[in-house]
Amino acid sequence: MTKTRKSVLITILATLLAATGCVHQSPFTESDEYFFQAMGRDSEIVFTADTQKIKTSSPELLSSDSGILSEIFDRSTRLSISFYKDTYLGESDYPASLEDFDYYGGFEGNYGAFTINTALSWSKEFHKEKEDGIKYYTDDAGSIQVAVPESGILLFASKDYTEAYMQLIEERFIRIPDDTAAILADSLFGMYVRSPQTMIDLGFELPYSVIVKMSDAVICVNERDGKYYLNADITMQSDNLASTLLQLMRQQVLAELRRQGVRPDYKALAEQYRSEGSLVMVRDFELSQGQMENLSSQITRISGGF
Repeated sequence: MTKTRKSVLITILATLLAATGCVHQSPFTESDEYFFQAMGRDSEIVFTADTQKIKTSSPELLSSDSGILSEIFDRSTRLSISFYKDTYLGESDYPASLEDFDYYGGFEGNYGAFTINTALSWSKEFHKEKEDGIKYYTDDAGSIQVAVPESGILLFASKDYTEAYMQLIEERFIRIPDDTAAILADSLFGMYVRSPQTMIDLGFELPYSVIVKMSDAVICVNERDGKYYLNADITMQSDNLASTLLQLMRQQVLAELRRQGVRPDYKALAEQYRSEGSLVMVRDFELSQGQMENLSSQITRISGGF
């Protein structure tokens, strides 16, 4: 995280401290669709986190030395971000770092449009922009664009705020299917990608040749009894490719168990990793401390790294 982006974020968060008065909620709280369902264009990596659930069961994931950063999460119910690139560099671009992506997304929660937009307009670090009748605020370095288009949604983008506004608010088109969105929303945090051209490190050590043969991937993490479990549904472009992926995953697990001197439970392995047609499923895979620290660092970058 660069010093410039960090200072910009702190300034944004500081404006929230002035947001007093009426209690607001996301306009999608009682809707039949989720805010993040309009994300997920081809190759975008969509993250969504239930910040209320995280604060209750796993507050360490949102821990911060910054009281201001804690404030924004205290006001939030959900954080959703979509990461994308204008140009992908093939195998040399994998695994990808989120810091190399552009992004857009939003916090849902207790954010008043008048109060926060007024605070941004008064800030010395921000100036108002208007494009096609859409108002937003950007810092002098041009590293982030932000506004509250309607109470309950704090919308931001690394660039093209207007495009993000049109896609997520004004001209919404549902890209993530309802059943998939419900699974993501029910998790602690989840990730969705369709037709990936690159991917972050998911801990499966999958080769690039497998990544680009995915139709889509839905990956969710939940907490149970102090442990974290990953579930994934990965749809490949053909049944044969799914079979190859399944064998690859099982072989990796077996190799790791042998390295640890643990006798494999083949029946349990067959239940944990299985396929149906072009769909490969991973069920209740317990994340190691190292894997969870890696995923936790992704959350840190998502929530405070831009």
